[in-house]
Amino acid sequence: MFKNLLSTLPPLRKSAKPETTVTTVDISRVIKQAMPQPRPEAVMAPPSEDLANLAEEAVDSLSGQFETWMRTDLEQLVSAWQVAQKPGATAENYRAVFTAAHNIKGAANSYGYPAVARLCGSLSRLLTETRPGENSALINLHVEACRAAFTSIGQGSDGQTIADAVCEALEERVANKLAHA
Repeated sequence: MFKNLLSTLPPLRKSAKPETTVTTVDISRVIKQAMPQPRPEAVMAPPSEDLANLAEEAVDSLSGQFETWMRTDLEQLVSAWQVAQKPGATAENYRAVFTAAHNIKGAANSYGYPAVARLCGSLSRLLTETRPGENSALINLHVEACRAAFTSIGQGSDGQTIADAVCEALEERVANKLAHA
């Protein structure tokens, strides 16, 4: 159909007129270019050392809020887990526990809680293979271990050693559970 339409069109003819060239007028002598203005001191970027100091100060100012944020995130995890433990819990209830654990896993290292990040990573892996009503004891161990790891921060190297041992034990249990699922 398209071929038939093209065959009905008259052939293109080349123009007998020579192509005209357009000349551009040079106006560089008429328009003066603006000279770059020096930037005021307040607007100039500080040296890289100053930028590093500013960044460090910004993080320090936020670090006071890390504990509050971590506490709030853990409260959401505990609350979601309490709902998921009730009779008749749905997949959406378990999804809320997963979401809370996954969010904590992503932020806890930045907040200074590496053990909590590991525990929530392990819990997230477990929850990806868990249906409502399954693995309740192991999920509960993770949630309680997260709470304990959070409160043990600042308790010296013993607290970190215990948190690491708990992380390793729970990660091993999850790996075994998922391998035999």
